[in-house]
Amino acid sequence: MKQQAFETTSITQGIVAFAQFARSHGLNIGLTETQEALLAADTGLLTERKQYKNALKTIWCKSPGERRLFEKIFLLYWDTNPIDLPSQKNKTTVQGTVEKKTNASLVMLGMGAAGETETDSPQVSGANENERLKKTDLSRIGGTDAEKLEELSKKLFREMAMRMRRRMMDSKQSDRINLRRTIRKSISCGGEPIELFRRSQKPKKQRLIVLLDVSGSMDKYSHFLLRFICALRQHFRQLEAFTFSTRLLRVTKALQLNRLDSVLATISEQADNWSGGTRIGECLENFREKYGKQLLNGSPTLIVLSDGLDTGDPEHLAKTLRTIQMRTKRIIWLNPLKGMKGYEPTARGMKAALPSIDTFRPAHNLESLLELENILQHA
Repeated sequence: MKQQAFETTSITQGIVAFAQFARSHGLNIGLTETQEALLAADTGLLTERKQYKNALKTIWCKSPGERRLFEKIFLLYWDTNPIDLPSQKNKTTVQGTVEKKTNASLVMLGMGAAGETETDSPQVSGANENERLKKTDLSRIGGTDAEKLEELSKKLFREMAMRMRRRMMDSKQSDRINLRRTIRKSISCGGEPIELFRRSQKPKKQRLIVLLDVSGSMDKYSHFLLRFICALRQHFRQLEAFTFSTRLLRVTKALQLNRLDSVLATISEQADNWSGGTRIGECLENFREKYGKQLLNGSPTLIVLSDGLDTGDPEHLAKTLRTIQMRTKRIIWLNPLKGMKGYEPTARGMKAALPSIDTFRPAHNLESLLELENILQHA
């Protein structure tokens, strides 16, 4: 259950908890929006409740519907009195009195006294546990952590896809204002131009091709990387997915299923090379020869998820990847090994591929995958 204002111990904690509360009630608020809210609070200029409420509404809401929803959520979070809530037995609460918490977290919103002392909670919050899981190497996840990370990855990848889709829909960037439409729409608001309309058209979604290494060395990463690919499918106009080890397998249709368990089962039934060796060069050549004419047109973005441990000819890999690069917008290579301290791409396959790679990033934990959002946003 999400925290409410009276359960927090500081302004910062109150804002972070409010962001989580708003997200759980339907507002699409991510890390960026939360950071912007904290920066706004840190300016010291928003000392009144109304000012800060309007600032949050401006930062978090993109449409009239979201603004109406925000009004309800704001009142529900900040104005709820703990006396009004049903009592729950055996519920662990943050140490300290309700009065102290309320004054500490709501002083900036004009709901408490500024001279009171904040009380820090000694308890470890769920947010700290999530941060630990996000930074843990996927190959070291096991037991109950695997279940927790499974649920966390579902949530964070879904939020990432929503943010990418939301930014794609927002065409209010740097284009000229459509004065005629803006004035016409402002009549119903007494002549105030509440919303500015632009002349630009919404940008078209790009195409994405993903090649996932499912060889033995990648086995512990493949499950979460598949979930990551499923999340990307919601953003791109067309996503083609392949798995490879000793041979190439197209799994696009399998990824169109709603349940990842079904996707894994479908791939496992078809892929007798799952967790086998790795022949990257041959698989890339197979992809180019069999699917290149159909898919390598219009400059799509290509993502390769592999550790680069190739048992084939490195020259063959280098040559094939060069020819593919000429027909793509860019090639992004995600390597789980790159997240390890002191890693150098000295493996023959990885070394041969580097000259044709535009972006080389790690993919060893959940945090590294989420960082790709900004790169893929413009893909």
